[in-house]
Amino acid sequence: MKDYTTILVPVDFNEPSLKAAQYAAQLASSQNGEVILMNVIETPGLLMEFFSSGNELVKITNQAKDKLLKLTNSLQKNWPNVKFGTLVELGKPYIKILEAARQSEIKMVVLGENHDCMEPDTELGTTVFHVTLKSTVPVLTVKGTPVKVKNKIVLPLDLTRDTEKNLKAALMYGKNYNSEIHLVSALIGGIKISESLIYKKLKAAEKFLNANGIKTLFKVFEISKKPPFMRVLEYAEEIEADMIIVMTHQEGFTYNNYIGAFAHHIINLSKVPVLSLTASANNNDIDHYFKTIVDPIGLLKK
Repeated sequence: MKDYTTILVPVDFNEPSLKAAQYAAQLASSQNGEVILMNVIETPGLLMEFFSSGNELVKITNQAKDKLLKLTNSLQKNWPNVKFGTLVELGKPYIKILEAARQSEIKMVVLGENHDCMEPDTELGTTVFHVTLKSTVPVLTVKGTPVKVKNKIVLPLDLTRDTEKNLKAALMYGKNYNSEIHLVSALIGGIKISESLIYKKLKAAEKFLNANGIKTLFKVFEISKKPPFMRVLEYAEEIEADMIIVMTHQEGFTYNNYIGAFAHHIINLSKVPVLSLTASANNNDIDHYFKTIVDPIGLLKK
């Protein structure tokens, strides 16, 4: 799937972004793809006016280019089949990242989570906040030091989210990286799992993915005092998952609902990379990647 291998990686040269660059190189390597390393020089207000009036801006820009080149050379040694490019921009980081992500060749953004906050379950870094909300391409948020590339993907589903978009994402990434998909959900009422609507939904999704050559398992959690996002995170850790896919929702701009509380918590607390998809990021026609889709029960037509 060569059309899906140009990855944009914003780099501020702090450790999280450097690890994100390494992970992106690993992803691209499996597809003989390309990684664009991007540094945004933030020059707000009067500083921008000062920099633009002299040689200081040229000096800082050249320093950024030199750092990116050094990083590129280091990555190239470990991933020789990956093509690397660099980009230096001036302005607000998230704005420039979103602008760059709109270029037709960019198919994914990989972000290193790099914010500090008093309550990590209720806050996201500014860049992650805006990019995951508005990006027109999938955004992969990386924390810690991931060591594998998507051998097991956890995909939460419920009765309100768009099943078609989720399944297209699972099919796309499962095919591309030969991954095993784990569908998960939780009961919200006093009913047996096997009699619940969500059980039937996951069963149908499992049949659809299996019919398309994706090894798929599913699990429905019993009613619990633990919130669903915590059950998903615990399950991902239990099976040693390599990635979680979540759909984000442009419901507003407050921290409680800007991408939906569920996706918010998953992105912020997951120990493994989280792939977030806005509605626009998942508008790619699946037929562009696969000539024939097997849909034995018409799941994508419902």
